[in-house]
Amino acid sequence: MSDDPVFTAVLDSLLECLAFFELCDDETLHPDIAVQQLDDAASRLGGLEPADRARLAAAIAARAENFQPPYRQFVEDAPEAFGLLDEDD
Repeated sequence: MSDDPVFTAVLDSLLECLAFFELCDDETLHPDIAVQQLDDAASRLGGLEPADRARLAAAIAARAENFQPPYRQFVEDAPEAFGLLDEDD
């Protein structure tokens, strides 16, 4: 999707952070904090214009293979989980 190394680095960092919030155990991070962070991200990302959501969803899908399990599954599911896909997708 994007050949811009800055965009790729920021996207990968964002996805790693979000995956951490989703996958860490309750002793590492209080679940309420993790849920709040994930909800905030979903609100921001889902509020993008449709073309921007589609572009971001495609970029995330293109990056998924670069992550190791279980982060890979999280990244594969992220476009739908964060409201980036149109209902027709």
